[in-house]
Amino acid sequence: MNYAQVPGRILRRCRDAFLDGWYFGDEESKSRGCHLQYNYTANIIANMIGGNFYTGLLLYLNADDGFIGLMSIFVFAANCLQIFSPLVMERFKRRKKILILSRLIIQGINVVFIGAIPFFPLGQQAKLVIFGASILTINVMNAFMAPGMTAWHIQFLPNRVRAKYFSLLQMTNGIVVAVFNLVGGFVVDKFESVGLEIWGITVLRIFAALLLVYDLFLLSRMKESDYEQGQKIDLKGLFIRPFKETLYLKTVAIACTWALIANMPGSYYSVYLLQDLDISYSFINIVSMLNVPVLVLLIPVWSKFLRKYSWLKTCNLSVLLYALHYLLLALINANNYVWLYPLTLIYAYVLAAGINLSFSNIPYINIPKDNQTQFIGFYSTMTNLSALLGVTIGRKLVTATADSVIMGMGNKQLLVFVVGTLMIFGAGIMFLLRRGVKEE
Repeated sequence: MNYAQVPGRILRRCRDAFLDGWYFGDEESKSRGCHLQYNYTANIIANMIGGNFYTGLLLYLNADDGFIGLMSIFVFAANCLQIFSPLVMERFKRRKKILILSRLIIQGINVVFIGAIPFFPLGQQAKLVIFGASILTINVMNAFMAPGMTAWHIQFLPNRVRAKYFSLLQMTNGIVVAVFNLVGGFVVDKFESVGLEIWGITVLRIFAALLLVYDLFLLSRMKESDYEQGQKIDLKGLFIRPFKETLYLKTVAIACTWALIANMPGSYYSVYLLQDLDISYSFINIVSMLNVPVLVLLIPVWSKFLRKYSWLKTCNLSVLLYALHYLLLALINANNYVWLYPLTLIYAYVLAAGINLSFSNIPYINIPKDNQTQFIGFYSTMTNLSALLGVTIGRKLVTATADSVIMGMGNKQLLVFVVGTLMIFGAGIMFLLRRGVKEE
């Protein structure tokens, strides 16, 4: 054996394993390669300006629980407008340029302008008003863009490659995001230790702005074909035709059940960790790194389960088991978080791998072939309406029980306990909905 050739053989086998089932060297495969990288950049950007860092920015602006909950309501309320996206998008046989321009404007406001608000020479209330108006604006704009972006990308993601591709995407994307979150947490904690937390958050936003340039370049490299157009879409048809597609309606109802319950906690548990328990960004993000080995080990397992059974059955089972995650979160306090929080998150990551993998394809199960932007917009609107209802209920519960202790739990602990209980019932509803549904 020529041992000098061993490293090369290992690299080739790793490459082949990485590309197996979705990359064939043709133009569609190259677009999928760009799409894979785009998912990395988009999710890194989203995490550098979102999650715990977004909550930290709100807390720096002295936003109260009511305002934080209102921001979640703005997001989902604005995205309900996605149902009107086809009135614009279906007029174009090619949409690539307008979609890229829209993303540039939206992310410019989201990353740069919102990040600059703390430095405006204005009072606290004025800053919060500008912050809220900006969040509402970018999400209204995104509502008209998102279905078009999805319809474009699904062109080069045929059903034959989705299981392999989405499995790889979920595994590698989770690893990339976890690594950048960990680094971001250390950066913010370093600045926070010298009383400059806002500058740490700003550094992450500057990095996100630079990454946005490559993000837009990747979009420009993706293939776009003419879209299959069926009957002409009018305002009446937007609301009527989806309700004639019975099988697709069941798919939408399953997604709505999840969206309603899973979005009830909003950003409140992050507030509980950062403000009430005073846990550092670094600790939270070190725990999030536990997602890396879980993804590496379990995405292949979930992928095999999915191929043996189905997308909907995989989703149903993982959602049922995921309920325990919320019940455990309710038990976390200042005395036990060091061991119970990591244990709870490991359990959650195991189930989240199955949930995320199954939901990567659920929007396309039994979707009609023509006017797909219409159905994607309908799906997104219905799930956002459900999420809007969920965050509204969550906000109402938190504000109504402020400073209260019920069953030994504060209001944010009580919220996740309620979510865990409802998710058990939600899994039962999903079971009834998916019975008799043939996945196509």
